[in-house]
Amino acid sequence: MYEIILFSGGVYRFDELAEIVEDVGGLVLRKDYFHISRGQSYLSEEVQVMLIIPEEDKLIIESVSQDIKGIISKLDLENSERNIILTYLSIYNVLSQTNTWMTINEIEDLIECPCQAQLCQNSENKNCVLDELEESLNKLCLQNIVESRNGDNRIEFRLKDNN
Repeated sequence: MYEIILFSGGVYRFDELAEIVEDVGGLVLRKDYFHISRGQSYLSEEVQVMLIIPEEDKLIIESVSQDIKGIISKLDLENSERNIILTYLSIYNVLSQTNTWMTINEIEDLIECPCQAQLCQNSENKNCVLDELEESLNKLCLQNIVESRNGDNRIEFRLKDNN
């Protein structure tokens, strides 16, 4: 199962944590950068990031966070919010494996049940990633994780290249 946590800390060496999160099969979501200042003096640049990580690797992530002087805290989310965020993981996994433009139908065909999010196994009302696929893809586009394009009377999606 996966856990959704919040990292808060300095921007310096954050890339090390992001790389380890991806190495263990997690996902970095929603980076918020902000500056800390006192009066007119600039003190530091900080980052707050939502992470989806495998529960069994939480100690590794906490250890790296401490090494880079960051703080990890658990997010208390309602089940519906948690399910939406976990759908991102399955979509991200499919798009990262193909690394090409794909239609919703192509993405749907590649999502295997049970998926990484395991919503249908761990939910009382048996939600499925496929039930919220289009909405989740649109939200991932808004977060600049996925990009979309219109072509040949169809909408296609791929992971956004942040390089």
